[in-house]
Amino acid sequence: MVKVILLVLLIIPAFVFSQVRATDTTGGIPLDPWIEPMNKYLTLKLTQSSDIETLGVETNTNKIQLSPNTKTSTRLAFSYRFISFSLKYTAKFLPGNDDDQIRGKSKSGGFGFGFNFKHWQQELSYTKTKGYYLENTADYDPGWTSGKPYIQFPDLVYKNFEGITAYNFNPNFSVNAIATQSARQLRSAGSFMPHALYRYYITDDRTVLTGNRLTQKANNFEFLLGAGYYYNFVARQKFYVALGLTPGIGIVFTNLTTRSVAESFQTKQNNAIFRIDGRAGIGYNGPRFFTGAYMRISGSSYKQGNTSVVTENDRVVFQGFVGYRLNAPKWMQKNVAAVGDKIGLK
Repeated sequence: MVKVILLVLLIIPAFVFSQVRATDTTGGIPLDPWIEPMNKYLTLKLTQSSDIETLGVETNTNKIQLSPNTKTSTRLAFSYRFISFSLKYTAKFLPGNDDDQIRGKSKSGGFGFGFNFKHWQQELSYTKTKGYYLENTADYDPGWTSGKPYIQFPDLVYKNFEGITAYNFNPNFSVNAIATQSARQLRSAGSFMPHALYRYYITDDRTVLTGNRLTQKANNFEFLLGAGYYYNFVARQKFYVALGLTPGIGIVFTNLTTRSVAESFQTKQNNAIFRIDGRAGIGYNGPRFFTGAYMRISGSSYKQGNTSVVTENDRVVFQGFVGYRLNAPKWMQKNVAAVGDKIGLK
């Protein structure tokens, strides 16, 4: 929470200064250009991130913290103009991703694509993770000590289908410059950006049922509206510091199926959810080579109706990336430009 407050304190002055349109020192002429589109280049980007989906449930007497045996994930992204595509996978040879004997086996992967125009932004993604372990095993096994295997759920599967639609009010602020690096922000700028987040996610324990054992499957649909402010401080047209903060509120529809050998039954709930998301990053965005690092702090929670159960997800995510721009093939430049002309892009 302290870090989020610090982000707010940094963003407020940025918001105030961004409302005053910058001018040169000679005649009060507006500074131009603000953004350099990299339309001749195909952008390749490699990202290493600690953005791993964990599961947490808390009641008055119990707390469950589930994590996959994955500390970092790798994402390879391709971007050209307003189009982007990425593949996410887990490199097992990296430290923290290969401790199968202690934390069990996990498999994780996914993909995503997006369309980032001057004002409208659209992202769609899919991820799947199989195999979790109980982080707080000591709370349920008094004899457990560090170095012993955790309680494991090898057949617990998490799937996530997610979309984000956002609107950028300031055409002088480039989302592509800090998200896909298919453009360069040449002067400092910020923008108010409302968005709608919608996702359908499934948590399914596929353990074979025997005896009195119970398993559960939860189908959830979440819809959330948020509004935040983002600012990109640029120095010498290549170095930048990016900040942003977005609070949001929405609703989660849950259909929970509890299964036994003999029968299964369902319960349905609708619950309000609150979320706050803060981001901070630094980077270098040159004509060809670019690199940077980001930190994201997010927190969300909702109380399940008619129970004392609180589902929460507080995360601090770090990521580093490096990339390079290659000359885009002529056929790509021609075809994408034709599409851009049809939808009114210059």
